[in-house]
Amino acid sequence: MQVAVWDTYVKKKNGSVIHFDIIVPEDLKNKERIFIYGKQFTTSIGEMNAKLDAEECQYCHIEQPSDEIVDSINENGYYILEMEEIPKNLPKNPTRREMVLFLKAHYKEYRFANFKGMSEDEVRGKLEKSEALTRPFRK
Repeated sequence: MQVAVWDTYVKKKNGSVIHFDIIVPEDLKNKERIFIYGKQFTTSIGEMNAKLDAEECQYCHIEQPSDEIVDSINENGYYILEMEEIPKNLPKNPTRREMVLFLKAHYKEYRFANFKGMSEDEVRGKLEKSEALTRPFRK
């Protein structure tokens, strides 16, 4: 069995963003069904009103699943792989990884961008530009 991985970022009530993968059978192409699985997960963690659509969730890749993932898919139709919760605000002196996650979580234009090969200074420049443009609107 091969599975499709859907990369997902959902804003929580507290302003942080939870990053998780929705893993489904490779042949499941119905995006609405995949979004329903994501909504079931966000509801299960107390985020009943979380927005989940193509802006937050996109197909990423195909992979060979572990036995745990296969068992979950056989039982529930999907598997959720929780990645991280990205805070509403960056820490002082953030690492490159923290900056990349922050950009992906809080700026839709970077949500599914590829940062491989980009230097820390280039990432910082994108972050500074984005923050400067939205600072009056961010809370």
